[in-house]
Amino acid sequence: MGRILVVDDEEGLRRMLAIVLGRDGHQVAVAASGADALERLAAEPAEVVLTDLRMDGMDGLALLARVRAAHPDTVVAVMTAHAEWDTAVQAMRQGAFTFLRKPFDNAAVRSVVARACHARDRLVAARSAGEHPHTIHLVGASAAVQRVQHLIEQVATSDATVLVLGESGTGKELVARAVHYASLRADGPMVRVNAGALAPGLLESELFGHVKGAFTGAIEDRPGLFALADRGTLFLDEVGELAPETQVKLLRILESGEYLPVGGREVRRCDVRIVAATNRDLAALVQDGSFREDLYYRLAVVPIELPPLRDRREDIPLLAGHLLARHAVKLRRGVSGFAAEALLAMESWPWPGNIRELDNRIQRGVALTPEGLIQRDALFGLDRTPAPSADRPGDDPEAGLRTGGTLALEDWLQTQERRMLAAAIEACDGNLTAAAERLGLTFRQIRYKVRQLGMR
Repeated sequence: MGRILVVDDEEGLRRMLAIVLGRDGHQVAVAASGADALERLAAEPAEVVLTDLRMDGMDGLALLARVRAAHPDTVVAVMTAHAEWDTAVQAMRQGAFTFLRKPFDNAAVRSVVARACHARDRLVAARSAGEHPHTIHLVGASAAVQRVQHLIEQVATSDATVLVLGESGTGKELVARAVHYASLRADGPMVRVNAGALAPGLLESELFGHVKGAFTGAIEDRPGLFALADRGTLFLDEVGELAPETQVKLLRILESGEYLPVGGREVRRCDVRIVAATNRDLAALVQDGSFREDLYYRLAVVPIELPPLRDRREDIPLLAGHLLARHAVKLRRGVSGFAAEALLAMESWPWPGNIRELDNRIQRGVALTPEGLIQRDALFGLDRTPAPSADRPGDDPEAGLRTGGTLALEDWLQTQERRMLAAAIEACDGNLTAAAERLGLTFRQIRYKVRQLGMR
């Protein structure tokens, strides 16, 4: 049980929350304003602050910022009206643990406070032990990848839900795993389910479990994935495919941590963080009525958008080298790298399948190359569509500009520079000193450029 400070300018609500939480054994103090709350915290710190967002004078957002600055070990949960979704989401992005939507029932507020107390205990224990969250670092040096990495590290000590957006094959599950292992839940389970792969009835049984006799074939009670993911993270992939009835149940568990197994009458509780992912435009689905607006705001507290591979071509050499090392060990091949023509072809390819397609092609190249350098034909030779080559790097960029297209000049210059460096280094059998002389560079200059451009 913990010390709870309830902040609200409605006396009736303060009194009701004090009674409800006091019955659970919490020590409850109340404050009628943000200024009053700060005075009480200065006199006696609280483990959890439960505050309204809309108050005269200092509002909930301002109070949140002051509490996080002066009392970093205090967990803040906010209460909000239905029309204040944007403000509630903003509060979570600024560090609030979660939010309660008014009107709420007693069970919902008790569940939220219990989870907030548990999160506070984990946070304090990690800090006192000098532990730091383990981070899975994404492969890539582009600005887009660095932004994603920064967002993952920002949400490490929060229980905010994360919505990962991006085309198929961009690495959404890897980001979900990175969020989990960077969080205070890293020691808990990481459970994955694809919402688009199961019929609505089967998905509900998979998520929430079922009791014996709930349907034909239910010969015993079976726990669902929420039960298995307790104290950990549930990765809900293809969340845009959820049926309306499943959306309602998912919203309930996000708001209160409570759910009913299929065919059951006894409410179960769980402490699960959700990371959702989709390649669909959820905002558009909300507009056409096929996805609940309140669930969208619950899921999209921290949206992380992954760029397609064609928009981060500077990362291709780094990704290719990383995948090559992994598959060479797995397939027991003595592959040492890529021929210059193969690297140039990869940088020019449109990659409709993104990183998943890159991984597939490199695995193919490793399988077809017993030793030495992977050639272009090992990657693209089995395709009906001819691959780009050094002589045919793709569409003429100048022609594209003349017909109304766009071209990132810096990206194009880097591609040309990488092409020249690769050709010179290959011509000199990997001797950087000799390659530098051919290009009119010093050894330090060519070594810097090779590292800057992510070349092997």
